[in-house]
Amino acid sequence: MKEASLTPSQTCTSNCRGCDKAHIKAYSYRDQQGQQLHDTILEALTIFPMAHKVIDVYEPGAISADGITALPALALDGTVVFQGMIPTVDELVETFRNRYLYKSKLHRLQHLIVPVDMSDVSANALRFAWKIAEKTNAHLEAIYAMDSIFEGAKPSASGFLSGYNKTMQSELDMFIQQTLATENYHYEPAGKQAGAPGEAVANRPYITSKVIYGFPDTAIQTYSEKCDLIVMGTTGGGTLTHKLFGSVSMEVSKNALAPVMFVPPGMTFQGFPNMLYASNFESLDPLRIQQAVSFARKFDSQIHFVHIGPAGEKGVSLERKIFEINYQESHPDKPFIFTKMVSEDVVDPLYEYAFYHRITLLVFVTHQRNLWESFLHKSITREVLSSSALPVLVIHSDSDMI
Repeated sequence: MKEASLTPSQTCTSNCRGCDKAHIKAYSYRDQQGQQLHDTILEALTIFPMAHKVIDVYEPGAISADGITALPALALDGTVVFQGMIPTVDELVETFRNRYLYKSKLHRLQHLIVPVDMSDVSANALRFAWKIAEKTNAHLEAIYAMDSIFEGAKPSASGFLSGYNKTMQSELDMFIQQTLATENYHYEPAGKQAGAPGEAVANRPYITSKVIYGFPDTAIQTYSEKCDLIVMGTTGGGTLTHKLFGSVSMEVSKNALAPVMFVPPGMTFQGFPNMLYASNFESLDPLRIQQAVSFARKFDSQIHFVHIGPAGEKGVSLERKIFEINYQESHPDKPFIFTKMVSEDVVDPLYEYAFYHRITLLVFVTHQRNLWESFLHKSITREVLSSSALPVLVIHSDSDMI
């Protein structure tokens, strides 16, 4: 390996934990292509300077160990971003500019989970998630949180937890099979499907299922660390101990370690041609804008940034300027639309704007958990989630990172 850096005065520790440098690995043979890749990286860093550490990797063993299958290749902070090609300087500059975006779950969107309770609402959420997975080629996983060993319609011969697990797993698989039959898809339980997680089978998403243990809100919260997006309904049935889509959805919205999309009862997936980003002073971070834009691009969406506040509110011009600075992040055919609405209320103006602009997804981005708590205490989000006829996407900026 050969190490190079434009900032020799800055040093990294051996493991670089806590280091703010961008770690760039260039994989190639010791040939002209390898030198060209290295030179391109240095030129891009001249245009977009940042603290960095560049490592040229030539050894076949090291290349293979990092999962590289085609040379030349480039990894940024441990994520392979180019493989089998030499990126242009412009492509690298764009990659460096969006460095943290590659760590965003919403940008990656490879693993979706759908908590279900066997109700019609959860069946609808599963179908909705299926369409998203189909659009993004993501691995879809249906999970069932079991907080009692006495659940299930079928008796267990053993009476022990393992027996009930098999019972509930069987019921879960049957539920998935019946639900997705309406999508002309025949679901097969794990071990019987072709392909692997993350692999499309005949252009259809790969689906798995899992029974997890614990009270639904905490069990889903813990499991959410493993996924990129949670899709769940906003109201639902089930037993009194398994009222998954009532108060549980509120707890998940506050504490999940991944973005959460809430699907209203009866809502069918029609894509997201128009997304409303509910803007506030805590969503000014350009990374959050990039995350929203990244998600929008997957669905060819137009983003509407809507700020609602009292008359004479200070700081709105700064907010708009920040969006304009990041204008280049939007699609040229779908520029940002920024709107300031004057109102002491929040929910009604959002609904009004959504109605007149044919909004198909409401997006809330929070910067800190206590702000989300405040949002809930004002009953704003509770009203949105309980009464909205639109899907709602909640992103906590402090947990939407790998």
